Amino acid sequence: MAIRHVVMFQFVETATATQRQAVRDGLRALKARIPEIKAIQCNHDAGLQPTGNFDFCATVDFESINDYKVYQTHADHQQLIAEAIKPILKARAAVQFELE
Repeated sequence: MAIRHVVMFQFVETATATQRQAVRDGLRALKARIPEIKAIQCNHDAGLQPTGNFDFCATVDFESINDYKVYQTHADHQQLIAEAIKPILKARAAVQFELE
């Protein structure tokens, strides 16, 4: 059963462009370091709505629930969260669902 993980971040107002870019670049780099990632797409909000949107979204696809669990606890993923995401994180929302 293929799984898609979708996560959205809202950043603190003081987050710099460099910090925001580090989140994007860091997530994209995980594909080369975590073989369980089948596909990843992520980027900053396009700014089409003046209010109410999150600042950033990532979708990460996996072949199985077990592959997702490997990613979830992988040291490189956890390091990215601790060093790049948490310092600028205001809010987070996520969902995982089965791909049809």
